[in-house]
Amino acid sequence: MTQEELEHLLEHTDWEPEVDPLWAEVSEQRLVAYAEQMAIRRRHVRQWRIASSSALALSLAMVWWTQTAPLRTAIQATVQLPDSIRLLQETQQGTSMSDSGESPLRQAWNSLIALVTPGARTAVVIDAQRDHATGMVRAAVRGTDGYILVDPHSKSLAGVIGMSVPSDTQTQEPSIPLFVRLELARQIATADPVVQESGRQAVGVSSLTVYHVQSTNGTSSSTQEAASSGTFVAVRLQQAGETHADLTAIVDTAQGRVVQVVNTTQLKGLVVSDFVGAYVVIEKQGN
Repeated sequence: MTQEELEHLLEHTDWEPEVDPLWAEVSEQRLVAYAEQMAIRRRHVRQWRIASSSALALSLAMVWWTQTAPLRTAIQATVQLPDSIRLLQETQQGTSMSDSGESPLRQAWNSLIALVTPGARTAVVIDAQRDHATGMVRAAVRGTDGYILVDPHSKSLAGVIGMSVPSDTQTQEPSIPLFVRLELARQIATADPVVQESGRQAVGVSSLTVYHVQSTNGTSSSTQEAASSGTFVAVRLQQAGETHADLTAIVDTAQGRVVQVVNTTQLKGLVVSDFVGAYVVIEKQGN
């Protein structure tokens, strides 16, 4: 307390120092001590408010960063719209995942996360979350009944999954010897970077039903290469120490690469187009 503040305080109190100088001195000391104590308390309260506000702001920033990380990863992986997602949109247009069974609270939380995530309103993906079983990010594809899987390490698309086979398709048959396809597919899957990063091994291979799309709503381009037919193989992947395969890699043996990685064994097949992409179809109970 300054001298001016003390004099102002004494002027507005019933103060008669001439009555008892000793009492006046003691009272003045007590008053000064009380004023200093209140000033210290106010300073502590102000410091506590600043610290609490900073801690709250930091906590909110950490929650935002962690909770929006899956959606930001999915948006980054689909900023250049892959052909497989475009094909899913064209063949599954008008459907939705309304039967996902999510609670209203979870739906409200997903909407909040999308609201505070940059680019979410115009993104092709929504409702992203981390799949703890496989370590991948799963995000629903807007306007379809399907979803995607994203490798969080490379921020790249690992798989595109739909829930129904388009009506305008025909089934293709294998065109090369079965054993050659299966062994080649196993080797390709084992050498794939995404499979290696996941720490999984190929424990089984099988043929895969391929559904060929006859048309893609006029979006086909003559500059794109036609999809290979009869060369796709499903390779089951299993984590070391586990008793079942939790991932399936779809391998194109003609191009020598893994085209999809899905977190389900309920495969119905693979939808391909002569000009635009490919995506996996699974049974709904496998969702």
